[in-house]
Amino acid sequence: MFTDVAQAVAYVTSRRSAHQKPEHFRRFLASQGNPQDRFQSLHIAGTNGKGSTVWFLACCLMEAGYTVGTFTSPHLQAHQDRIRIQGKWIEDDVFLDYVNRYQPLIEQWQLGMFEIDFFFACLWFARRQVDVAIVETGVGGLNDATNALSAPLACVIVNIGLDHMDRLGGTLAEIAQQKAGIIKPGSIAVTAESHPECLDVLRRQCERCHVPLVQCRPFTLVRTMPVCLKIDEHLVQLAGGGRYQAANAALAWTVLDCLKEKGLDVRAEQRCHALGQARWPGRFEVVRHHPLTILDGAHNLPGIEALCASLVDLPHPRVIVFAALADKQTDQMVQQLSQICDQLIVTQFDYVRAQKGKLLQIAGSLLIEDWRQALKQGAEQAKAGSLIVTGSLYFISEVRAAYDQE
Repeated sequence: MFTDVAQAVAYVTSRRSAHQKPEHFRRFLASQGNPQDRFQSLHIAGTNGKGSTVWFLACCLMEAGYTVGTFTSPHLQAHQDRIRIQGKWIEDDVFLDYVNRYQPLIEQWQLGMFEIDFFFACLWFARRQVDVAIVETGVGGLNDATNALSAPLACVIVNIGLDHMDRLGGTLAEIAQQKAGIIKPGSIAVTAESHPECLDVLRRQCERCHVPLVQCRPFTLVRTMPVCLKIDEHLVQLAGGGRYQAANAALAWTVLDCLKEKGLDVRAEQRCHALGQARWPGRFEVVRHHPLTILDGAHNLPGIEALCASLVDLPHPRVIVFAALADKQTDQMVQQLSQICDQLIVTQFDYVRAQKGKLLQIAGSLLIEDWRQALKQGAEQAKAGSLIVTGSLYFISEVRAAYDQE
């Protein structure tokens, strides 16, 4: 029996490396009465932009008066922030109660951390009777624990890139097949992906499930800092920068159009207001103004490419502090970053999958293994310019907590 939430969280996270096959997890959920089927849902997959798209959708739906649950990963402030209703984390006493109540079943069924978190989210969403829960996949889609959702209102595939290739496949088509696995009969499939090879895979899955495939509505990028886009006849100004956020906002707008026929209606003026207020931590997030300091969880090569497209809008000198996980395409990531900044500082952080800083170093980069010292040195070098801290979301979580404590 755990007596406080810190102990409960430590227990759950100790099961990080445990994973069960989807069929096993579905049998477990069935043994508990299938809590994932007790609320309406939206299912979000994609290589990058899932978290932002989830939050844009959540803010718009909340603006229209709906009660909205969200399930995202990884966390950026505390483990419990993966599970939210109306933007507020699951209460500590609820999380603690769930761990104590279900620990014997967790051991019996040998559930992993992600499965436990998703199960708890389903219990809480059902208990609180949310109008809709927006659920982000962990990795891929087809074999993800979240794919136990049986009938989402919409299945959203943000984009498809080369990431987690050891688990999802080595080609875009193979990865697209995994993402397309969330598409189910009775849903609407929506995507911002435009690569013909990926779209072919998505279309075939939609045909098998007899569902429409809706592509993201076209938009025009009007301004970049902050981002402003025009979609249909509407001018939408976002709360922050990052050119890539325009596509995520346009995708959320498209999903909301589709949800009208499912009974969830968000008017254009409500969408514009909500998108103008929505801020998702760790995505082109401004945390300081002197120097301009931006945190961005560009954790893979497609994410780095999208980030670099936005960095051209920032003042010089541009200093980047970068740390990554070892299983990413780090050689290409550091090369991309080095071409857009005046100084690249590579560092490392304490996490089992983190890459050593010395293995990130390339010609012209500066290695500072202590990431706190790297931030300090980066701020000194940026001066009147820009400091960008990027890489693994686990790294960004630690950095963000450090800035919050200052």
